[in-house]
Amino acid sequence: MKHFPMMILVLAVAAGALRAADAKKATVPGADDLSRHIATRPVPGSQTTLRDASGRTVGTASATGNRTAFRDSAGRTTGTATTQGKETVFRDASGRTVWTATQSGNQTTYRNAAGRSERTESRSDNSTTFRDASGRTTSTIQKSGSGATARDSSGRTVESSSATGSKAARNR
Repeated sequence: MKHFPMMILVLAVAAGALRAADAKKATVPGADDLSRHIATRPVPGSQTTLRDASGRTVGTASATGNRTAFRDSAGRTTGTATTQGKETVFRDASGRTVWTATQSGNQTTYRNAAGRSERTESRSDNSTTFRDASGRTTSTIQKSGSGATARDSSGRTVESSSATGSKAARNR
């Protein structure tokens, strides 16, 4: 009986640690393949809701003109992406450049702030494939209506999006 309080304490600490590890992912522009995909195709007047694999809203991406603003689930701005011609510049909430994307035909190359190529994106009709710098597939994005689903290289759903607003279904 004297070990019972200790067992309760251990369970409480373990449960707390598990809860802390389940932090919601911030929607930093360019931090994941789905946000990169959305930002490089801004649809003025649209808002896209970003969800994790379990369906929880982790943030939004709102496009105005050639600029997409990313907000976390609490509504705080986490960064922006601005598209000029075939180049998109991703900035964090402080305004620092974190990624650039350059489109060429059906392929987009993503470079980190130091200018190193980190990711490529290849588009076909309704799907997009992301590959890391060594050419390995990291994720695929399947478009469906006004939304999209991102799956990792093993096929597991990792996040999804749904868009509303001006011509949202056309480009997402």
